[in-house]
Amino acid sequence: MLAALILITVLVLPATAEELGYNKVLHFPHPDGNNDTNYISFDPNIGETSAFSVCAWLRKTTNDRTRYWFSYAVPEQNNEVIIGEQDPGAVVLFIHDTKLSTESGVWPVDIWTHICVSWSDETGAFIAVNGEVMASQDDFRAGSVIRAGGTLVLGQEQDNISEEFDATQSYHGDIYNLNMWQQALSEAEVASLFNSGLCRYDKSDNETQPQVPYSVIYEQEPQGDAQFITGFCRDLEGTSIGKVLRFPPLSNVSTENYVQLTAVFGVEALSDLSICTWYFKTFTGENRYFLSYAIPGEANAIVFGESNSGYLGFWIQSSSLTSYMTTVMLEEQTWYHICATWNNDYGRGVIYVDGENVGEHSSPRSDLVPIPSGGILVLGQEQDSLGGSFDASQAFAGSLYNLYIFNVELSAGEVTEIYANGTFCAMLPDKFWTENKIAVSYSTIASMTPFGNAAFESSDEAWKHGAPSCSAPADHAAEEDGRNPDCWDTHQNRSSKDKDAIIGTMVVQDLETAQATCFATKICKALTCKEKSGEGISCVMRSVFNKVVKSSKHTSYTYTC
Repeated sequence: MLAALILITVLVLPATAEELGYNKVLHFPHPDGNNDTNYISFDPNIGETSAFSVCAWLRKTTNDRTRYWFSYAVPEQNNEVIIGEQDPGAVVLFIHDTKLSTESGVWPVDIWTHICVSWSDETGAFIAVNGEVMASQDDFRAGSVIRAGGTLVLGQEQDNISEEFDATQSYHGDIYNLNMWQQALSEAEVASLFNSGLCRYDKSDNETQPQVPYSVIYEQEPQGDAQFITGFCRDLEGTSIGKVLRFPPLSNVSTENYVQLTAVFGVEALSDLSICTWYFKTFTGENRYFLSYAIPGEANAIVFGESNSGYLGFWIQSSSLTSYMTTVMLEEQTWYHICATWNNDYGRGVIYVDGENVGEHSSPRSDLVPIPSGGILVLGQEQDSLGGSFDASQAFAGSLYNLYIFNVELSAGEVTEIYANGTFCAMLPDKFWTENKIAVSYSTIASMTPFGNAAFESSDEAWKHGAPSCSAPADHAAEEDGRNPDCWDTHQNRSSKDKDAIIGTMVVQDLETAQATCFATKICKALTCKEKSGEGISCVMRSVFNKVVKSSKHTSYTYTC
């Protein structure tokens, strides 16, 4: 008998950022107050240990006594390990009912805060907040062990294994990048974790990796209204790259076209801020706004767009009449990079176009206050009430790309760096992520579902409306041919009488945009264009170029690739 040797090759694909839980925040809402239904419960599969550490980024939305976000229980002890808040703003650790706590006030409300606890039966324990040790005890639970076979609950505190929760002790807020080690991290290691930032992303596999990483938590099924939501860290998988947010032209403008989200800034309020975006308008009109941020009691907390004179402007807390205006009127059908920066202390606002300062004004006022997090951000409309009361005459017609809100007043140099010499497809430099300057990222915006006829478009569709393609060249070889001037034959002073071949008409700023639009239809093979005074060029698209005739006003182009 002939023996057969069968070789089985297993292909192990690398985990994606999303599979590892990157930018997926564990959210515990509290719209109806206290609850005992929002949590995650699972077996962490840890062995008995005489040392452990837990670190996480947290943004709590309450400031109460006895709120616990980490509860590990075993059959012998419900309170094997508990981490939370026992006095307002105080971080507390319990091991076997023995308590170590910081002073009150070290853990603020509505601000992303890095919290670590580290314990060893030989060296004791410490609690660190934002990389600094806030409480420690050398002999804390000396000689003890954390037992195996327990249940880990996030969001509630167990009075029995995985049950008997007390609603008044439920955690309200967000948890991100929670990891657990069966070793005592040093103060230097904890500080390093904090300094690496909220959006730290580490796929390495080495001895310092946690025994219970955040990817394991992300695999669990949240209960009640607990859920994983998209955060505001960098889009490492590139899902927002090349996705242009387009709003319909003037002929289809309505109050139905917009994108809306609750803006979580990562801090309680913005005392300084900046907004930058690529901007393309298809209509110039009075009072046309592309960005509106509203909070309770202030519908116009932040507004960005065109004034009643059609000039580019920026408004902060407009009920206090704080406006920053320019004398710049941007051209239609043209991409610009625009930024607005604001400093609350000095009342200073600056507007940049293509990296250049086009308007600056300082007006210190005692009645201006930081802009709170948690309001409603709307793109494409201007809010006259929280989340609504839109006016179609103020709706934006055009496109936006790579819109970011920053939690700092950007310097002129930083604005220039983001503009990147006009490189439309340039990624935001890494330093803005590592230095935690992002309040709202474009990946967060691009994850939203637009309302009405607003749409995220990429590749051919985005290009058809004037946006450069940011897709990988290898994936879009045909698109590259479509933009290649060598693929277009020019027929000077020629038009066509073949009306049956017409598939559409357009008025655009330049020939490149017309050719992009033609190519993106897939069936257009010819363009016949003429100059249109003050409006660019008017073109007819045709499926074929037949019945050619002379015309002193027209030039035709046929696609040959």
